[in-house]
Amino acid sequence: MKRKTLPLLLVVFLVSGQTSWTIAQQSENSWTSVQRIGTDEKVVVKKRDGKELKGRMIEATEATLTIDRDGKPLGIPRGDVRSVHVITGKAEKGKWALIGAGLGGAAGSGIGAIKYSPDSDDSEIYIGMGLLLGVGAGAVSGLIFGRSKRKRELVYAVD
Repeated sequence: MKRKTLPLLLVVFLVSGQTSWTIAQQSENSWTSVQRIGTDEKVVVKKRDGKELKGRMIEATEATLTIDRDGKPLGIPRGDVRSVHVITGKAEKGKWALIGAGLGGAAGSGIGAIKYSPDSDDSEIYIGMGLLLGVGAGAVSGLIFGRSKRKRELVYAVD
């Protein structure tokens, strides 16, 4: 009895996984999902030639997708669109700056500790300066990374 249960559960799991994948693919290939995107939402449009365009949604008709790019409307023919993503969420700059500061401080003080020598008079400054420089560099790096970190939700894709 136990031997038959495991294969049956695996088959049910695989079939249910494929069903949701098929439903997700159907919704990604539907142009009506692009037409349902609200006006002024941030979108990323990838064209067939590989170019990526960012802007705010104006409208989508059967033939054209129009976005506001730097204050100017830009019409993209439907045939040129490979995928459309909606950008959601806010940039978490503060969170990533704190993470970067912590990692940079740890790395900087670790490097300073390696340089430290009890035989030298001025070597205790290495730990403090390594910590200070590491926190600064890590915070700036985290801030830059956090500015670009937002979620992209795929709305439309064509092969």
